Amino acid sequence: MSLFIKGVLIIETEMGVQINSRMVELLKFIEKTGSLNTAVKELGMSYSYAWNLLFKLNCQLPQPLVILQRGGKGGGVASLTDQGRNFIKQYEKLKKDFHEFLKEHPMQL
Repeated sequence: MSLFIKGVLIIETEMGVQINSRMVELLKFIEKTGSLNTAVKELGMSYSYAWNLLFKLNCQLPQPLVILQRGGKGGGVASLTDQGRNFIKQYEKLKKDFHEFLKEHPMQL
């Protein structure tokens, strides 16, 4: 009988803000739509939660991942920085490597 190790990849800043797959999906939807509001609706996420998380994350990193501009009548704008696009690529590669590692190391009883 083999037991398999399962896990999720979470990256954490020094101040404790966590970045997981759901956060990366948010970044991808922001890139696709140019709108935080549209992205959170697609993911079923609270706007205020996402805004605060992205704000905290941007403040704790050397360069922001997302540029957020609150809207008025015409709505706000959200866009990924080069750093944000690079972060997604690095996260996806690390996630793939992490899952391959887990598959290659089953527990044996």
